[in-house]
Amino acid sequence: MSAPNPLEHEVAFIYPRELEIGQAALAIVQKHTGAKLGQNEATSIALHIVNAEVDGMGRAKDMDFIMKSTRVLDEVTHSVEKQLGCSLDTASYCYIRFLAHLRFLVRRLVKGSCTQTENSSLFMQAARDFPEAYQCAYAINRVFEKEFKQSCSDEELLYLMMHINRLRSASQTE
Repeated sequence: MSAPNPLEHEVAFIYPRELEIGQAALAIVQKHTGAKLGQNEATSIALHIVNAEVDGMGRAKDMDFIMKSTRVLDEVTHSVEKQLGCSLDTASYCYIRFLAHLRFLVRRLVKGSCTQTENSSLFMQAARDFPEAYQCAYAINRVFEKEFKQSCSDEELLYLMMHINRLRSASQTE
């Protein structure tokens, strides 16, 4: 019996390495048992791998967090594309770094470990110099506030702006 996984697209988009491992696991299962399992099983395996990376290792609430953060990161990607008016190359180095930053940022937000530092003046200058990146980072922050009830520090917004600027530059050179 096969049940569709509603996060299949998002997992492929946000966790491509983990999905590759899930697909390799399906090949191993088929080789040793002859059973051909569907793509939805590779997605489930990928989610379990991501879940194992989270503190707590496997509690039900951890899987809920992974599923929610996967959906939110997909929403953030689409928001960035809309704000920048381009399609992001999800295979690019810039995008992969951006996504990795977002994954760790979400964990820091949920744990409440985003602290304010002395980079506020640098953030304010960058916001003046790069208003489009600032608006995009601010939109991402609104998503995080809505979904996780946490807000990014100025330093986190600064890092988001740097990644967004790289993404924008990369999309303009293509």
